Amino acid sequence: MSYCSWCWGKDHNAASCPQKKKHIKDNPDSYEAVRESAKVKRREARKKTPRKCGFCRKPGHNAKTCHTKQTIQKNYRAINSLYRRRVLEEMCIMGLGTGALVNFKPRRHAEPIVALVKDVKWSRIYAGSDGSSYCIQLERVMDPPEDQYSHLAPHRRRSLGSRHLTHALSRPLMGEVFQRDDVYQRHLDAGGSELEVISPILASHINPPADWLSGALTNYDNENPFKYQGKDATLWNLSYELNHFAYYAETLGLKEIERYFSSFIE
Repeated sequence: MSYCSWCWGKDHNAASCPQKKKHIKDNPDSYEAVRESAKVKRREARKKTPRKCGFCRKPGHNAKTCHTKQTIQKNYRAINSLYRRRVLEEMCIMGLGTGALVNFKPRRHAEPIVALVKDVKWSRIYAGSDGSSYCIQLERVMDPPEDQYSHLAPHRRRSLGSRHLTHALSRPLMGEVFQRDDVYQRHLDAGGSELEVISPILASHINPPADWLSGALTNYDNENPFKYQGKDATLWNLSYELNHFAYYAETLGLKEIERYFSSFIE
């Protein structure tokens, strides 16, 4: 049951309160009357202002019918579809999939750990600045030393969490930032890829979800560059990603799409 914040009556609010309306009518110079008049004026001003698209901020349409948004998403899906095909090809060549054994080489020069690939989070593999991050879920083959992680339950002591696929890919598919010699050299100096496949699985056993190769994305922020803080990203939110989209389009040989995304950057 709701209560009015003006008269504390039941089943209505201050906006529809009869007593408040009577008070404003009887006291046109009161604070409440002046405030209500200002609200009405703002409302009328908004009606006269042309509506702008929530994506591109141009007038005359909304985000649902925005041609720019539709074109960006259509072109991106073509990039993502081809990117995923190339990634799948490289995974098949490596034999990297659920059930493969790998040497996991942690940073900080620790000894490699023999691990089993427990799962591949396919939806996290996409063409973008942070695509293919933390998508290979690993588990130790052997229990860690008794003095390590003793506070954890036995089934959690073997978990190595999710690791990058990015670093295991060929340099062009690692992303634009790794094409910088200084960044790539730091990557090599740190030991290169954390993952080295030592017991591959058959390529026929590496099976992503049915719609994965179509380039389809989920609605989660960390699996979709078009999502920002739980909402649809605007063109301004995408300003950082557009450069990465252009890079992947060029790398994958999609010249027209590369020119399209580059037009937003120049």
